[in-house]
Amino acid sequence: MSTDPAPRPADDGPGESGTGERLPMVEVIEDLLANLEAAPLLLDADDVAQARELRARLVAQVRNHLIPRLREVAAPVLVVIGGSTGAGKSTLLNSVLGEEVSPAGVLRPTTRQPVLATHPADAHYLEGHPVLDLADVVTHEQVPRGLGLLDAPDLDSVRAANRNLALELIELADLWVFVTTGSRYGDAVPWSRLREAIERGLSLAVVLNRIEPDALIEVRRDLFQRLQAQGFGALPLFVVPDVGPHQGLLEPKLVGELVAWLKILGAQSQSRAVIARTVRGAWPSLRRDVQEVAAAVEIQRRTSRSLRGQVVAAVRPTAEQIHADLGSGAAAIGAPSTAWLSSAGSGGVLAPLVDEPAGPRQRWRAKRSTAARVESVRSLRDTAVGAAGSMVREAGTAAELSVRRMLAESAAGRQIAELVDVDEAARAREQRVETLISEWGTEAERRGGELGLSAEQVGLDDQGAASLVEVAAVGVDGAERAVGRLFGTRGETMVAEMRKMLAEWAGAAVGAETTPYLDALDELSIDDAPARSLRLRASELRGYV
Repeated sequence: MSTDPAPRPADDGPGESGTGERLPMVEVIEDLLANLEAAPLLLDADDVAQARELRARLVAQVRNHLIPRLREVAAPVLVVIGGSTGAGKSTLLNSVLGEEVSPAGVLRPTTRQPVLATHPADAHYLEGHPVLDLADVVTHEQVPRGLGLLDAPDLDSVRAANRNLALELIELADLWVFVTTGSRYGDAVPWSRLREAIERGLSLAVVLNRIEPDALIEVRRDLFQRLQAQGFGALPLFVVPDVGPHQGLLEPKLVGELVAWLKILGAQSQSRAVIARTVRGAWPSLRRDVQEVAAAVEIQRRTSRSLRGQVVAAVRPTAEQIHADLGSGAAAIGAPSTAWLSSAGSGGVLAPLVDEPAGPRQRWRAKRSTAARVESVRSLRDTAVGAAGSMVREAGTAAELSVRRMLAESAAGRQIAELVDVDEAARAREQRVETLISEWGTEAERRGGELGLSAEQVGLDDQGAASLVEVAAVGVDGAERAVGRLFGTRGETMVAEMRKMLAEWAGAAVGAETTPYLDALDELSIDDAPARSLRLRASELRGYV
């Protein structure tokens, strides 16, 4: 082969003209890569594992193969030599070059980088190519001009890192030389990967290595039939006889047919044909796969919206119930009513609030001091409002439990539930209840001052009057009647308004149990835009199919 370092002239390729002008296809593929990388598949929706795998494969194919190839069509054809464990890939590469450039067996089971061998005159075409991040590059005079020969890890390696690296290298290949043996050619894993490669238009060749002479005819026929049955058509097929246990290189005559084919392949017209065939073959499957990712993103969106609706629905009955309970005065049942009867019964400090007056102002002076009554009303207020707060707190806890039970029914729901810290949610609930009670009490004090009655008239100061209104609004019947007696219609209206406010605020507080779960869904940033962008890219690819 010639070792002339002068660069080969670049033909007009699928992505660039002879003048270096960028064609629209390059920009479409660059936009596609950006859209794929931005496509959110974060939610554990139906079939998301397959969608994530497809998206990762497409990103690797577009970033590592299509974009570099469309930007620099003069780069050497990347020929990945890959196959099953023990197929002799490294030995084959070394024998083709007549020198050990890739130590045989070094990639099993270690995770060292594979080796890319290229002709010295072609090395500069690979500057900036993603393959340089995945493989150690060696230059060798025996590599046919126009080719890069890449020794890949085992497709069925016991190490996941090796398997993933092998697949990533195949994604960026222009041509895959599938190396197998008489005992491994029927393995399921390689055939699955072969079908995927064919579907996305990758050019293929097969090397049947280490074949016993007496089994050659039968194995070759069976392999050919398998290839035909899978729709692979007429692929270049090379046979390397078994030479038994040995170390080092194979005799040149054993790989002579493969070497001759590689030299022909490296000729400029042939290499350009391989590139063009692989790039053209990529469009139909690429367009189909992009549409599948778009559909998966849409499923994410629908699942997210469904979960949002279910979270809100899970809380709604409890929020409506607490609204109805506080609106009907249910919080007064028990301790608040008992405390009122004790304080306002005959002889009690609050009895003057419910007894008919015996005379004008003297009726208040005849009883205990205003300060004692205010203190008693404030204590009663704490009991009544505390009971209301407990009801809201319990309702919030029950509402969150309903949400978590609902989320436990699906993988996506369980994922969202795991994103919410239960202890933090409990602290937020307590803060909401405390804020509700505090702001409601502040509003009662403001309105109590509007009643405009002095302590001499009713035996209570403004603070005491506000506390009495709160007790009545919680639902203590005696306190409600006392407000009506003391303050008339204005007092009764105020009690009704404060009770309505308490019920509405309580319902809202319980409804807020959805917040951390809806926030968790929002953090996944699932919307329609990525799916629309991917479908637009798929429609643009139609012009190149």
